[in-house]
Amino acid sequence: MDRMDRRDSHVDDLIDAYALGALEPDEVDAVEHHLETCPRCRVLVARARALADAFLLAVPRIAPSPDLRDRLMRRIAAEAAGSAASMDTSRPTSATTTTANPVARFLRSLLGGEGETHDAGGLLRDLLADPECVILPVPGTDEAPGASARFVGSPHRREGVLVAGGLRPSEAGRAYQVWFLHGGQPQPNTVFRADHSGHGAGVFRLDRPVFDFDTVAVTPEPEGGSPAPTGPIVLAGALRRE
Repeated sequence: MDRMDRRDSHVDDLIDAYALGALEPDEVDAVEHHLETCPRCRVLVARARALADAFLLAVPRIAPSPDLRDRLMRRIAAEAAGSAASMDTSRPTSATTTTANPVARFLRSLLGGEGETHDAGGLLRDLLADPECVILPVPGTDEAPGASARFVGSPHRREGVLVAGGLRPSEAGRAYQVWFLHGGQPQPNTVFRADHSGHGAGVFRLDRPVFDFDTVAVTPEPEGGSPAPTGPIVLAGALRRE
């Protein structure tokens, strides 16, 4: 059956992208035609839109508290110095928002599993279907005031996705690295690249549940990652189970 013929089938595979405004016009028409006669899918759309409100990257730019920022900066500077010494050297305005919007275009590629974001898109779909899914803002710092991200995880899991926007596009040989902190100790994690529009996503996997950590932070690093932070903090946010 053609993907656009939805009269007698549900539209589960399109609902997340529909709520995020990341469908093509013919797909929007097909979903809305189906919703006219399907209470089940209308309920799923309402839930997906509630998640989209929390998930989209257009969030207020709220700097971390001075205490948190100072603690992070002191610890990162100390770890970077020690490492060097040891080496001796943004809700869519309507359901018809199209992929002309860079955020919608990136989310479409993410959910569609295209390119470098294939793993992130698959895990993101899985997490959004989890009843315990938690979505937290990760604001930009003074080093990147136009940046923001969403941390997507679940209390009982040791993996999740960080979706970022407003970053400086990654240059050759450079990427962004995610750090998790507990008691001020930074633990290195995944690296991801920001595309030409400043968007990127990384899948993180941990040795303990995600909410055992206090803070998530992002720094620019060499594309292979670093054992300790060397670049400025561009994103930082407290982790709290809601």
